Amino acid sequence: MIGTMRGVNLTNLGSGWVVSTPPNSGPYTRRIGSTAEAAECHIERTGKLAFYTGCTPVAGEQIAVSYRTIGRAIGRAVNSASQQALAAAGLPSVASWIGSVTSPPARSSTDCRNAAQVMEQAAASVSALWSGAYKGNNASFASDVWPGDALLLNAPSANLNVQVAVRTVKLTYRSSCPDLVDYDIAFANDWADDLAIKTSATVPTNAWLPVPVVPALLANLTGLTVTALNGSTVTVNTGVTPPAGGGFEIRLRDFAFMPGEDPTLVVRGSQPNLTFSRVSASDRFYIRMYDGSTPPNYSEFSTALFINLPLSG
Repeated sequence: MIGTMRGVNLTNLGSGWVVSTPPNSGPYTRRIGSTAEAAECHIERTGKLAFYTGCTPVAGEQIAVSYRTIGRAIGRAVNSASQQALAAAGLPSVASWIGSVTSPPARSSTDCRNAAQVMEQAAASVSALWSGAYKGNNASFASDVWPGDALLLNAPSANLNVQVAVRTVKLTYRSSCPDLVDYDIAFANDWADDLAIKTSATVPTNAWLPVPVVPALLANLTGLTVTALNGSTVTVNTGVTPPAGGGFEIRLRDFAFMPGEDPTLVVRGSQPNLTFSRVSASDRFYIRMYDGSTPPNYSEFSTALFINLPLSG
């Protein structure tokens, strides 16, 4: 039988993923949900993992819970070419603005970064702000003019060649022969009167400003898995091959990833499989990939590894 799909219903199963590894056996995926769905466990809003009767792990079984956290979407952009041009002209080279994108909603850090790039590119342009008015009559136009139409301004005497958008059109008619309709046209470009991006000068108090802009962002280690774990060491497989001259950096805190030694550095290695020593019974490790640039570029977000297992002598 060949048919047409009439509709699709998606059920939110949450962002968690539970894998069990019994002693002397291989890993398998646990079913998450309610007992009516023949599930084995569920993840509470507080992060607690609860198993149903009959599905309790056996002694020595390792439980791995993978999930994604959420946070404020943030982004930053810098126009280095504009700064250099201003400095060469003897003008202040740095001007900054911090705010929030209110429309359209910025649902990810990539959205915020794209908005920041658009704003800094427009602000650095010598024709960043173009707005004005034009008066004429219907005899001057080949066709009618409506708000939203593109208007090309070409005035060599003013070194002006820019495309703007018609914002408002006011029509005035007086009895005449032939009929003449006066047009009062107000125009502006997106930077002077933005149609797409609305901003606010306020910043939420729980937003962490991003690190300085880097030339490139590497992929996040979403496929990282723990391949071996005991009371003294842990072995992980990052799931990717590092870029040339790069590798993986593991730290005890989730910020200021950088080359060099400091107390929070656990290990830096160039192999996809890394084995490192544990620190406490409730370990927290943060892992990012880096490349061979100087200074190196890193993954945008860390992969966090939380371990709850007593240390052994």
